[in-house]
Amino acid sequence: MRTLVQYTDALSAAANTLDLKAYDDALSGIIQVGASAPREQVDAALERIRPMVETMPLSPGAGLARVAANLCLHGSDVNVLLPVFVERACQAMDNTFVFNTYWDEAIGRPVPRPAREHEAVPDMQRFVDVACRHGVAKDQAIEVAEAWAFVGAWVQPVLFLAQYRPVRAALPQRERLIELVGVARRFVEQAHFLHGLLHVLDDEPLIVLHRETGRGFRLRLTGVGDDRQLHTLLAGLLIGPESPGGLAGRRPSDSELVAATFGERLDLDEPVTGTIILNDAAGEWVWNGIPSDIAAVDGVRVVVIDPPTVERTWKTARVYPYLEPGIAFDGELPAPEAAAWLSRCAPPTRVG
Repeated sequence: MRTLVQYTDALSAAANTLDLKAYDDALSGIIQVGASAPREQVDAALERIRPMVETMPLSPGAGLARVAANLCLHGSDVNVLLPVFVERACQAMDNTFVFNTYWDEAIGRPVPRPAREHEAVPDMQRFVDVACRHGVAKDQAIEVAEAWAFVGAWVQPVLFLAQYRPVRAALPQRERLIELVGVARRFVEQAHFLHGLLHVLDDEPLIVLHRETGRGFRLRLTGVGDDRQLHTLLAGLLIGPESPGGLAGRRPSDSELVAATFGERLDLDEPVTGTIILNDAAGEWVWNGIPSDIAAVDGVRVVVIDPPTVERTWKTARVYPYLEPGIAFDGELPAPEAAAWLSRCAPPTRVG
């Protein structure tokens, strides 16, 4: 069996000669040996792959992008290809907007949603034909059509890698990415999920108040994907005699906590039943959103635990399979400080 670097060299040679069978064989070899290759081999392979990821057309490069993103996890630096992935994802989203605008103006509504492979071919060909009749260069029209068809495949490597905290900390072009994803999330599934990751809080202070007892806790959030996961993790941390919070109530089951934290399964056979209600400082539910949407009071996000007044159930324990969540318990607030925080929080605006 060839080494990872040998497979990578074969991949590059096949790409240069347009030998599709040799290219597929080399890519399969990289997949087969990549995870077990020595780190120095992975580093060398990624350096050889980088020019291909930077320059290959979106269509044939989509499979390589996926394989290269996985390979990054086994090298010395998980961020080594991150700037390339972000730039190509942004370019693909930019050109998808061009596709949508041009289709709307030149062909009419409805604008097709992004598709891939054989399903995309008729709409791609129609776009290229119309664009060329209106004076657009054929290679430019093809580039835009490929972006529309393969935008999800090029957002995917960023979505995959951004589930790891070192990647989120080093993410380049963050503002540009947030702006583009904010629009693309309406029609690209991968962009919808990337939007959530771009707003994940890491080492973020959180004040949690328990209205019934008047107690309060100082916590720090990292890697919590959505408010449902937050409900489960907070209940697990604060409810029960052996928990740091020691609050009365029903603690989530061990299987629910594992699924919400690091378990292999993201969806449970039986729905999770919420054991608490979370409200923000204005008394509004913290529910159908993400923790970064929780309003801040004097620069610190605040949630208030109230008893459940309505039964809520959900089956998805966590949204992102590789996102490692954590809630650090920094201590209980002194009673006067907890009372001061609670005095600034409105009562619940909804009870059912």
